[in-house]
Formats: sequence, C-alpha cells, structure tokens
Amino acid sequence: MRNSIKTLIAALAVSVGPFAAEASNFGCSGLEQLQDLPSLEGRDGVIFRINADLRMYHPFSNETVKAMGQLSRALAARGTTLIYVPIPTKSVTMPEYLPLEAALYGFDLEIATWVHKDILDRLTAEGVQTVDAREAMLQTPKEEKAFFRADFHWTAAGANETAKAIAKALKLSPDYGALTKTQYETQSLQPDVAFSGMRRLLQKRCATALPLPETMTFETKAAAADLGGALDLFGDGDNAVQVALLGTSFSDSPINNFTGFLAQHSELEVVNYAITGGNQFGAMTSYLTSKEFEENRPKYLIWENPIYNNLAQYGDQPMRELISAATGNCRQEVAVQVSGDRLSMRARLADLNLSDDHTIFVETDGSAGLEAVFSFTSPSGEKRAKTVVRGKRLRRTGRFYMPVTGLWPDGVSAVDVTMSEPLGEAPKILICSPISEVKS
Repeated sequence: MRNSIKTLIAALAVSVGPFAAEASNFGCSGLEQLQDLPSLEGRDGVIFRINADLRMYHPFSNETVKAMGQLSRALAARGTTLIYVPIPTKSVTMPEYLPLEAALYGFDLEIATWVHKDILDRLTAEGVQTVDAREAMLQTPKEEKAFFRADFHWTAAGANETAKAIAKALKLSPDYGALTKTQYETQSLQPDVAFSGMRRLLQKRCATALPLPETMTFETKAAAADLGGALDLFGDGDNAVQVALLGTSFSDSPINNFTGFLAQHSELEVVNYAITGGNQFGAMTSYLTSKEFEENRPKYLIWENPIYNNLAQYGDQPMRELISAATGNCRQEVAVQVSGDRLSMRARLADLNLSDDHTIFVETDGSAGLEAVFSFTSPSGEKRAKTVVRGKRLRRTGRFYMPVTGLWPDGVSAVDVTMSEPLGEAPKILICSPISEVKS
C-alpha cells in the first residue's frame, strides 16, 4: 500500500505521463457510479471493472486449494488429468492501459500480479496442474489486444495465446505421446462483433459510441490428410474423448475460436462443454454428474475459470459434488420409499454411522428437476434442510450429490429428498466412500 501511495503522489505531481488522468474519449461520465457495473475508463478506450478488474484479492482459501487437490487426484485415479486455467483480470494483463484513478481505488500492479501467481503456486504445491494465462496473454502481439476494450472477454488473439500455453502443458505431460494426433489448420475469415452486455450498460453513460467488441474470426478444421478418421474438431466420433474443455463464456463463445486454437496447437481432439452464464461450477457440474462423463472419461479435462470466481461461494457442496462424481465410488445403495406423487423419496440412515466425511448421491433415474431438497432428520427428531439448485442453463442430468456436513454430532437417522420435478422409474440413494479416502 505504501508503494501505491508513492506511485499516486508521483503521478499527480505531473500533468502528463502514462497514467495521467485524461478526459473521456467518448464523453463518458459517472461510470464509477454504475450500480450494476462500476467501471473506469483507461487509455485508448480500455475500460476496467472496479469490482473485478481492480480487485487484488481473490478468494482462494487453503480449504479450496485442498479440495482442488482432491479433485485432481480423484480424476487422475480414473485416468483423467485435470488442468486448471484461471483467467486473469484485465488489469494484470493490460496494465499499460490503466487510468491514474486506479491508484485511488488502491490498485497496485505488483501486488495484484503476486496474488495471481500465488494462487497458481499454491495449487501446484497441492498437485494441481495449472496454466498461467496471465503470462500467456502478455505475449499478445502489440498490434492486438488480449481483451476487448469495452468488454471483459478476451479477443481471439488473447484466446490464441492461452491456447498455446495450454497446448504446451499438454505436450509436456507423460500421457501425451501415446495419444493419436490430428493435424488441424486454422484460417482467418473476417472481422466480427461479439455481443456485449457490459458495453450496453456502459454506453448509457457515454455521449459517443464506445469501441465495439470486434475481433478477427477464425475457423479450424482437420487437415486434408486427417479427414478420413472418425474424429472431428468437436468430437462427434465414437472414440474416447481426448480433451474435454469446461468453463464459462470465455470458452463457449465461438467468436474467439478458443476450441479451434486449442485443437490446432495441441494436435488433439477437443470437445467443448463450456456453458455461458454457468458461473464457476455450471459446466463442471453438468459434465461430471453426467452419465456421459461416467461412461467415457476424457484423457485431459481443462477447467477454465475467471480468477475472481470464488469456488467457496456456495459452501462445500459444489466441490464435494465434483470430487464424489470424479471418484465414482458411490456404490452403497440404501432402500428408499417413493411418495405417491413421485416428487420425493425417503431413506433410513440410522445404521450407517454417517459423518461429515460422507456424501449422499441421488440418482433420480431421469428426473428433469433442477432443484433437490435434502431434509435430514437427527436421532432426536430435529430436522435440517440443505438444497441443491441448478441454474436453468445447466444440463438436466438428474443426479445430485450432498455432503453430510453441518448436521449433528450424533449422526443422521433419515433423509427425505424432494425434487422439483417427478422422479424416474427407478430412483436410488447411494452412499459415497469417505472423502478422506481421496489421498492427500
């Protein structure tokens, strides 16, 4: 903080310089007062979100790091290598465009960069393979920009540099050499404009048009010599998945060709399961709880996630769900009683000696419900409810996992599971192996 103050004083002492305050190039006023998206306009029309891009602390607790390690090991035990790719903020990727006012909000580039690298270092120490997208995107050619100027998503150039870094990590992994390679070719098409909700909000405070989220578009296809194979870029063949890409709108948006660049640079088939608007867990939960994942596990699972997305935001349930689904060790079935309307089922748990080390797996056998309420009963008759709510954009897998945490020291006698849509023909409740069995 002391260095930040010194930097601010030095900048204020001169009227010009790389971080000197300037009038808006687009007649914008009060961007920092936008209720939904307070922002600052930097150099060359590059706009930074105050609450995300200028944030220097990103929640990533030791418990979260440990859970990520458990997830990585659970996947590895069944033949899948996890590669975690935190998407950096615009501020640490394009610092040369920051406005002077960023210092007034306490932003310090050195600290922000250290925080980003520290998260990667802690994950690596826990055995999680990571890719430094910040370092990769800093390699974006000077005539390009890694992020759109008036939007928080990356351009095709930023996506390409990140894809190169991920491909490098894949090629260094022990299992890469044994995989069948496919040559891909990428051709440039024409510039196109992405949809931007952020730009639409900002434009209300600006007199002239903000920069469009425009980028060159590309198309990636298998080279002519490889067209005879069963696989194509998006994995419509019957072979096992080589690379599963999970993530957010960064991966899901076709305008940046991230999937294509990743296939080209890695020479591997990439299947994209990313979900726009799925937040930090949408794509991972949809995929790992699916029968598709259970029956055809990928060789590599790439999890793209903006670094400011808090993996502990919804408690321990989402990560415990991913870990339990990854292990596939939920085999202890208990008897259930299904209600007449088929919206709920009950299981007695008194003789199972469950603790917070266990997770309950509900297989609805095809329910389309996006909400499951787990109502637990203690030996003394107390009740406590825990709910799983899937977003509307998530896949309806009909499978839900709930850790037996936050309950009673003397255990649980029963659980009632109520669905928002009717259960299938043969629903089940199963007990997963203790989470502690996923070795540290």
